[in-house]
Amino acid sequence: MHPGKQPSHRAGQRREASTPGLAALRIAGGRLRHQNGDVEGAAVLLRRAVALAEHHPRPTTLFLGLLYLADAELGRGDRPAARAALARAREVVEEEPVSTYAKRRLDESEARLGRADARTAVRSGVLAEELTDRELSILRALQGPATQREIGAAMFLSINTVKAYNKSLYRKLGVASRHDAVAAGRELGLI
Repeated sequence: MHPGKQPSHRAGQRREASTPGLAALRIAGGRLRHQNGDVEGAAVLLRRAVALAEHHPRPTTLFLGLLYLADAELGRGDRPAARAALARAREVVEEEPVSTYAKRRLDESEARLGRADARTAVRSGVLAEELTDRELSILRALQGPATQREIGAAMFLSINTVKAYNKSLYRKLGVASRHDAVAAGRELGLI
């Protein structure tokens, strides 16, 4: 490069995208900004971190970036963006091995997002009663092909307990079937 000549913006992007450790640094910076109350700045940094992490074979880095991005987006009040980040994080968990702690953090984040949406639905009169954490977990599980028995086994519940939760869930959502419960949950932003 000639003295006095500035590198092009495009060259800077290429160099940034090819540095695997940069995603982790941006995640740390975004997390720090969020903890210091700068949710806008945190969201910007974390979006960049996730974009970088998507190009490198480090599922844990990508997962953490998505999890922290969801927190920042929720802090900004952008529930659809938070939900999208958590959905992508769930894909990463299902594709690649991550720690039990990471999976637990994802479950907690999904529950927190679902609880907030459930509270909003109750306040607006759409739901008569707020769903419990277990009901939200079962509602998310109902989206997939698992039977009630399989859902119970995955959650360490008996089939009768799952049926009781389903009955309560259907009553609270005002539906009569699994399909309708999932549709209502999606419409309300619970899943």
